[in-house]
Amino acid sequence: MNNQEHLSRFLVLTVLVLAAAATRLLPYYFQSGWNFTAVGALAVFAGSQFKNKSLAFLVPLAAMAISDLFLGNGFNKMVYAGFIAMVACGVLIQNKINTQNVALASIAGAVIFFLITNFAFLYTWYPHNLQGIIQSYLAGLPFLRNMIIADAIYGLALFGGFYLLEKRFPQLSSIK
Repeated sequence: MNNQEHLSRFLVLTVLVLAAAATRLLPYYFQSGWNFTAVGALAVFAGSQFKNKSLAFLVPLAAMAISDLFLGNGFNKMVYAGFIAMVACGVLIQNKINTQNVALASIAGAVIFFLITNFAFLYTWYPHNLQGIIQSYLAGLPFLRNMIIADAIYGLALFGGFYLLEKRFPQLSSIK
């Protein structure tokens, strides 16, 4: 793959990641409830598709940070830690992309994100005991459900769309 092809692949991947991150900016009623955005799918997608591991983490984190600026969200290090874990799930399947691995990486990423972020909420909203931990995780179950469903739908769009683009424009394919 020459430099022009690398640049083309990078630009297409970056546009797909930014478009997926933009789903966070849709009004709440278009998101179909809590946590129904393309964020998880874009993390796994970026991790699996950017061959440069630094870019695999940097591009989706930058997209998240930009959308957070528009949303007025502060930087929540635990949310970003969960998001980094999701990108890592994509990196793990980088050379083994198939339907089963994408599904497993997406579900694993969503569960890890859920475990990280809900444990963090324990320290801000719930008593610091076993009952607080249980309350925190139970309260987060609707978010987890929506994230898994959204990751399946948006993952199909991202992975399927890029697969079709690679078929139409073979220069986008990476060296395996």
